[in-house]
Amino acid sequence: MTTVVSGQTIPSYPSGSGSVSTAPGTSIVTSPTIRPSHGFGNSSSRPITTSLPVTTSAILPNVTTSLNSTKPSNTTAACTTKPTPQCIPCEGAPDPSAPWCGYDINTDFYKYVPRTCKTVEYDFVVTNTTISPDGVPRMGLLVNGQMPGPAIEANWGDTVVVRLTNNLPADGNNGTTFHFHGLRQNYTNEMDGVPSITQCPVAPGESMTYTWVATQYGTSWYHSHFQLQAWEGVMGPIVIHGPSSADYDVDMGPIVLQDWSHQTVDQMYDAAQDGTTGGPRVLDTGLINGMNVFGADGASNQTGKRYQLEFIPGKKHLLRVVNTAIQSTFKFYIDGHKLQVISTDFVPIKPYTTSILNINIGQRYDVIVEANQPVGDYWMRSDNQDACAVITNAKNIKGIVHYAGSSGSTPTSVGFNYTSECVDEPSSSLIPVVPYTVGSSNTEYDETVVVSANNSLNLYRWYLYGTTSATPETFQSEWSDPTLYEIWKNDTVPPYSGGLAISVPKLKEWVYVVIESPIPLPHPIHLHGHDFYILGSGSGTYDSSSSASLNLNNPPRRDVALLPTAGYLVLAFQTDNPGVWLMHCHIGWHTSMGFAMQIVEAQDLIKPSIDDTCLLDDTCKSWRKYANSASLTTTDSGV
Repeated sequence: MTTVVSGQTIPSYPSGSGSVSTAPGTSIVTSPTIRPSHGFGNSSSRPITTSLPVTTSAILPNVTTSLNSTKPSNTTAACTTKPTPQCIPCEGAPDPSAPWCGYDINTDFYKYVPRTCKTVEYDFVVTNTTISPDGVPRMGLLVNGQMPGPAIEANWGDTVVVRLTNNLPADGNNGTTFHFHGLRQNYTNEMDGVPSITQCPVAPGESMTYTWVATQYGTSWYHSHFQLQAWEGVMGPIVIHGPSSADYDVDMGPIVLQDWSHQTVDQMYDAAQDGTTGGPRVLDTGLINGMNVFGADGASNQTGKRYQLEFIPGKKHLLRVVNTAIQSTFKFYIDGHKLQVISTDFVPIKPYTTSILNINIGQRYDVIVEANQPVGDYWMRSDNQDACAVITNAKNIKGIVHYAGSSGSTPTSVGFNYTSECVDEPSSSLIPVVPYTVGSSNTEYDETVVVSANNSLNLYRWYLYGTTSATPETFQSEWSDPTLYEIWKNDTVPPYSGGLAISVPKLKEWVYVVIESPIPLPHPIHLHGHDFYILGSGSGTYDSSSSASLNLNNPPRRDVALLPTAGYLVLAFQTDNPGVWLMHCHIGWHTSMGFAMQIVEAQDLIKPSIDDTCLLDDTCKSWRKYANSASLTTTDSGV
């Protein structure tokens, strides 16, 4: 299927929509078309914009169950919406007639972005219905009637507008948001989509419009940040087309990996947080682009379908791999083929080759696969690593790669041998194309992570303690009283998260964050609003006296990194983006159980940086009305 836009023929990416079934009487909302022109495919003629240019025995405080406050603001400041500034195509760029206005793979994209003066617009509706991605029906929450939701596609420098409508039932706790994972939201903090931090949730029957500029390029995903909705299906891929550090012939689009259960994650949450028997759940299976089978191949009771794609012999194919799981680490590979890795998260890297890609929750890799094997049919595998969290059918998460001209039969190819493990890709391989040297720390935060059910609720909660707090604290926030709202109205930070609201008052400073945990569980750490630098990681306790061993010379740079099992992770970022930014473990259960903190960056500059305080205000007014009428409370972290 193709979509014709502005005189160009654009291939539509497989969306997995074929795996969606609906309850009787439920309508499917089709994906919107892309309004501006885009280029796809051959990287030697890259898209050209048409415009000119943890310890369980610790003594820990009680957890308090918060009530979503509906208190009025202390001030009556009127909201404002700033006018959109005039856009001059390729203003200040090297070459208005060249691709990307003359910027290329070596351009420092933190400083320079092509001004395309183009806008892509999407209308997304969140609904609940029955879904059967592996042939086994269960309730799901979907974007435009499909999972994964429609891909957001844009060119580097485009403005992206996403209108989110919440059509979930009003007779329940059904707010929602969209977070655009990994997008820095440079000076657009109000568009980051985190309830309790940058906005109130969007109430049922209400809409919110997100507007941001694609200042980075590569692959990512959008997802709800409200409770566990992302893992009920409220998510979809993001593709920002830009330069590439290696050439390819065919852009195959996103390969969305996820774990899946036949029970909803909301139904499993109480068991996951139970203070006696809680912890990671054993899930049923996994999906690739929203599809998989359940049951053995050849069995009469097997249900579902495999995701399939076609390689052209001799051509190089770009795959945009995204891990959207709630708890699972995958090893991704294609039998008999090599993967050339060219991007990690939104950061182009110097290409390297591997047989197996280790991909943790929230991470993304762009890889090039050359179809240089005999014409045939091959398994594409997303093997769950049971050493991290268990899936019953851990080795049956597979798609099929058919070579053009093959028989199209079920593959008989053999997978690679490996040891099940919870690891990132080697740091030595992740060398950014645009180099940065990390400066000495102006501020350092040392956080030790522990887990305990030693609280009045006898529920597991994750606690952080160290530089920011004399006693362990679990993150807590309030849907009806977001941090950004209080800064706009009252120039104050709400007290709910206590010492886990870290203040970094100055710009152009280096902040080091040391996170360590004695708990034998790995944690994918994600920072909003920034790419961070991975200075070091390892087993055991971090020894600050050995700081000379930290890698400050062009270290790996990304927005998700793994805190090793019973180990430490040393990260750094430079303050350059005023706002309130969440930092959290991306295991869904852990975020809800309080493994998070927020960074209040350049607070004096946050209020004047908000372009649309009316959007912020109106969303909160609608949410408070809904929350008050439903008497909503929350027992999770609020994010």
